[in-house]
Amino acid sequence: MTAAVEIKGWCPGARRPMPSGDGLVVRVRPHGGTLSIQALRELAEAARRFGNGQIDLTRRANLQIRGVSSETLTPLWALMDALALLDDSAEIEAIRNIVINPLAGLDPAEIIDMRPVAAALEQHLAADQTLHGLPAKFGFALDGGGRLPLTGLAADIQLKAVGRDGERRMAVGLDREDGVLWLGTTARVDSVGAAMRLAHHVLSHSPTRRAVTLPSDAIDAVIAELRLDASTAMAIDPAATAQQRRGLIALTGQSSVIGIGVPFGRVDSATLTQLADRLAERNVSEVRLSPWRTLYVAADRALAERIITDAAGIGLIVDDADPLMRIDACSGAGCCASTELATRQHARVLAAAMARTRFAGTLHVSGCAKGCARSAPANVLLVGKGSRYHVVRNGTVRSAAQGVLDPAVLDVGASALFETGEKVHV
Repeated sequence: MTAAVEIKGWCPGARRPMPSGDGLVVRVRPHGGTLSIQALRELAEAARRFGNGQIDLTRRANLQIRGVSSETLTPLWALMDALALLDDSAEIEAIRNIVINPLAGLDPAEIIDMRPVAAALEQHLAADQTLHGLPAKFGFALDGGGRLPLTGLAADIQLKAVGRDGERRMAVGLDREDGVLWLGTTARVDSVGAAMRLAHHVLSHSPTRRAVTLPSDAIDAVIAELRLDASTAMAIDPAATAQQRRGLIALTGQSSVIGIGVPFGRVDSATLTQLADRLAERNVSEVRLSPWRTLYVAADRALAERIITDAAGIGLIVDDADPLMRIDACSGAGCCASTELATRQHARVLAAAMARTRFAGTLHVSGCAKGCARSAPANVLLVGKGSRYHVVRNGTVRSAAQGVLDPAVLDVGASALFETGEKVHV
């Protein structure tokens, strides 16, 4: 007996998978962004047994198993249920869209450990059936501070730990077109309630049910309702970013974490299985997911270099300088019916050009105008249209193009993309 598939194309889940050019895409949402090594290995094996062996790491710190069929969906659900990764309904799953710092509870530099906050928010969202009417892309970002802040991560509602002179509070923010609007601060124990009331307000007053379109008068009303402390300036640093995301990140004299990057956020079952096996051999018990298509594992300093060598040996990235980690590229032809362009093949050619020209910026290669791989601006952006790319500089897929690039001349024209003032090949 096969599973009945309810399809709602633009945002995949597990209960509600998304059809794509290579089959159904099934999203796995780990609780608190954490998977045991055994669960990681079982999901890697599930991708081979029930899909096409390809797994995506998403910008929401989730996994996506690709190439699933209606026949293999039911046994995949059974496995996810056994791993406590399957929600009771598509509605509960969709609203459980919460990202926290990948080093929560590990980082001595963090202000607040967001894991208990995230767990409480999950429970409240599951129990509140009214909020199940929020759109599937509605999201929450919970930033506890520390070495890997969530600065720049788009989310409808944000809770950010702030502190000064030993006082720790939670800033409450709302997504707007020009960035996060910080409404004020509240006590940590009241932060989940504030987020829930704000979500209700967005659902009731935003024409799109997204925070970014909440009218100004509705924002003024909810600020008054929440009774937040207006002293949001007590420690919010909008420029705070991680100094390093891949490789060895020292926490204390003896402890560390290792950031393991995945090119374009796509890894095959065999590679992920190998990684899980190597980590198990090194006595690593869990892996943390992140919005940066990078996995994090904790290890003492004596084992860290061995883990780095293991990861590099199977083709994963443990060096922030690798240009592949500054490129976002969608799945492209063969995986998505919206494009005929081999985006990731082209992105690898462009990565070599970035290295040659010492280009230190970001690149986004999008097979079509949807821009699924990246919503933030990129220094260089290629937007597919038919068999060619439109070139945008310092913008998004909504920005005006400044030229056209034929992929047939990519080998000779790639360097010009990263040299200021050079024109692209038409």
